[in-house]
Amino acid sequence: MPPSIPSDLREFVGGEVRARRISLGLSIAEVARRTNVSAPFISQVETGRTSMSIPTLYRISAALGCTPNALLGAGAGPHTHVTRAGDGIRLSASDSSHSQKARLLSRTGDDVLLQAYHYTISPDDDEQEWFEHPGEDVVYVVRGSIAIEFAEGEPVVLVTGDSLHHDGTTAHRWILQGTEPAEVVIVVGDPTAAPHR
Repeated sequence: MPPSIPSDLREFVGGEVRARRISLGLSIAEVARRTNVSAPFISQVETGRTSMSIPTLYRISAALGCTPNALLGAGAGPHTHVTRAGDGIRLSASDSSHSQKARLLSRTGDDVLLQAYHYTISPDDDEQEWFEHPGEDVVYVVRGSIAIEFAEGEPVVLVTGDSLHHDGTTAHRWILQGTEPAEVVIVVGDPTAAPHR
């Protein structure tokens, strides 16, 4: 488990996964099959003994018919949310020990249409996993340079101040360019979110 993810978040996410799985009448094995992970891994998630990478979070939420934000927290509070500098839920971009880390900037809940993440990518970070999801992404490079690779098509290199808007359904990943860290903000539009109440 990445040290930046507190155990109470793991327990909350695990409880959400379990409750939604049971309400859908799905077995642990079926959720594991749909998300291409092992049944013991799903069991560990449900009991709060492990966390998951962002791509796995998206696959599990899709298998459960909800958004990733729905698994990260209830949206019962006000529809405004401030994330102070240095705060926010920390998530890993992969399951490796040297994973790129993301800080969630947006609020959570079933009715949240956007997820916003702040990344700092270092040269010693492992490459991101290939990732695909419903919706669209807007990527903005605050500093440094990254290449966004697509399973189909040519990579796009972005430098400080550049942005890219792309379809999330095509498998993609980020690769650091050069030897200096990069700082990136990504906003994901999720069409599967429930409308605002």
